[in-house]
Amino acid sequence: MFIARQSSHIQEDIKRNWSSWNFGQEGFNGTYDELHTAINEAIESDSSFSISGFELWGSDIKNADIRELYAGYWVLVDNVNGHGKGIFGTELKASTLSEAIQESADAQYWGEGVRFDASDAKLVYSNKDIHIFEID
Repeated sequence: MFIARQSSHIQEDIKRNWSSWNFGQEGFNGTYDELHTAINEAIESDSSFSISGFELWGSDIKNADIRELYAGYWVLVDNVNGHGKGIFGTELKASTLSEAIQESADAQYWGEGVRFDASDAKLVYSNKDIHIFEID
């Protein structure tokens, strides 16, 4: 099976091996301390805390899995879709790498994808921000 992933930071994605909601958009810029200050202020003032396109309140803020995606940039981790560790990509119908390369050029990289464990996948092709993994 081949899975394509669009990313400008593929090696970091592989190492991290988890995905955020909303494709990493609408995260929180700041230090760890600034993040926790903003979270605590929202909880104490009974207001929302917005991250990754979600508005969290009260216990949802306290229970949120928020992690650093890149230095000084924090996101809400997707622990719902596909359950468990892994990153998301687009499953390709191709049966050979050559077919996968062709298919990846027109693949849809938005919407729901499939989760795969990057530690079990083999990165077999990269072209700019499109990457193809082979899964046994």
